[in-house]
Amino acid sequence: MNSLRLLKKPAIIKLWLRRSLPVYLFVIISFITIKYGLTAYLKHKYPPIVKDDTVFGVRLPFAKRVYRERWLTAYDKWSPYFFLVATGIAGLWMFALLKSTSDVAHDLSMAALEKSDKAETSGDLSQAIYNLKVATSFSMDDTLIESMNQKIEKLKFSLSSRSALLSKTLTGQGRTEPEKTVVKQATDSADPIAGRYKKIKKLGQGAMGVVWLAEDAVLERQVAIKELPIHIAEDAEFKERFLREAKLLARLTHPNIVQLYDIVEDKDVLHYTMEYVEGQSMDQIVKASKLPLDTVLDYAVQILKGMDYAHGMKIIHRDLKPMNIMIRKDNIVKIADFGLAKLVGSSSVTMAGTVMGSPLYMSPEQAMGEEADERSDIYSFSMILYELTTGTPAFTGAPKDVITRQIQAMPERPSSRASIPDWLEAVILKGLSKNKEQRYQTISAMLTDIKNHKQHV
Repeated sequence: MNSLRLLKKPAIIKLWLRRSLPVYLFVIISFITIKYGLTAYLKHKYPPIVKDDTVFGVRLPFAKRVYRERWLTAYDKWSPYFFLVATGIAGLWMFALLKSTSDVAHDLSMAALEKSDKAETSGDLSQAIYNLKVATSFSMDDTLIESMNQKIEKLKFSLSSRSALLSKTLTGQGRTEPEKTVVKQATDSADPIAGRYKKIKKLGQGAMGVVWLAEDAVLERQVAIKELPIHIAEDAEFKERFLREAKLLARLTHPNIVQLYDIVEDKDVLHYTMEYVEGQSMDQIVKASKLPLDTVLDYAVQILKGMDYAHGMKIIHRDLKPMNIMIRKDNIVKIADFGLAKLVGSSSVTMAGTVMGSPLYMSPEQAMGEEADERSDIYSFSMILYELTTGTPAFTGAPKDVITRQIQAMPERPSSRASIPDWLEAVILKGLSKNKEQRYQTISAMLTDIKNHKQHV
């Protein structure tokens, strides 16, 4: 029977139980009503019989009065029928919900499948795989499930092939001399980068180079390309370190992290291509308007999930800030420039004791030029969360003054600038502890804390 097959799908069972909340309330209210309502009615209908305690038919002074509660007999007789009827109604209701849940599950499966197709079209294979898995968890069509499982395996193969191809590219195994010659001879700035990526428009520019929107002529999709400055690209030690670390970054395949696609060298300049995120950076969104609390928490959970995955891969961002976080039009968060600050800090481009990062979001240890670890990212994220909840950065002023305050001063309590829950303020302030031993020690611990409270918002 199709309804019984539903019970073999954990995702559908969870959905069914969530949709059955009115049934639970009905059962509770029914049992309370039967217990107390029926009791009150029967007591009124069958008042107790009062009888004097007598000796040889004579009532003595202070004699006991004997009561016989007739309503109890009636309650014992009728209450099982009432409970049986209530239970039967609840059972039929639950069965009806189970039948309708199959239709809801089908709609959810189709919606997830549509999202997967969109993600695959945009080149986000990890998100496409995730949505396909969601679709299979709700689908009851065995043929469709088999088709989706085959597609998942195909996408996984594409991801592994991409990583293998990138690894060959980074080690020089995938390049031929003719290709190098073409790249070296390209002089016109309008020429495609490496004969493949045609620039469309500039997306932004920072200390680490210019970011372009480009068209990938081979895969026929839009990508973002970061062009590193010449003075960095000419540093042989940096290039060797950068390429070695890029192999690790290429394995970061997470729905909340911008995917690195390829590393190319054109006209002696290093470029790396990555997933193009159509949307806005978080700093643009924060400047536009103050975000509602549920949106803030949703963004926070997504950022922490991406960071938790990266930390599990032993990669530290070290320059986490709103400008490096993109929000897609469908509110999916993507962390960008992942690991770049770490690479720069560990190469010959910087010296020991050099201050690394963005003053508004850097941790005290970074501000003092000390080595950063996962807890530095926790501090930076807490700075971002402070700004998301209050609408303003924790510190303002000249960069030198901000760095000093990052080392010495605690910011104003978030609640003095905006109305936020006490638990959220406690989370933020714990993450902003100057002593990193007093902060959350892992991203996962902070994520768990926020998710536990988010359920009650």
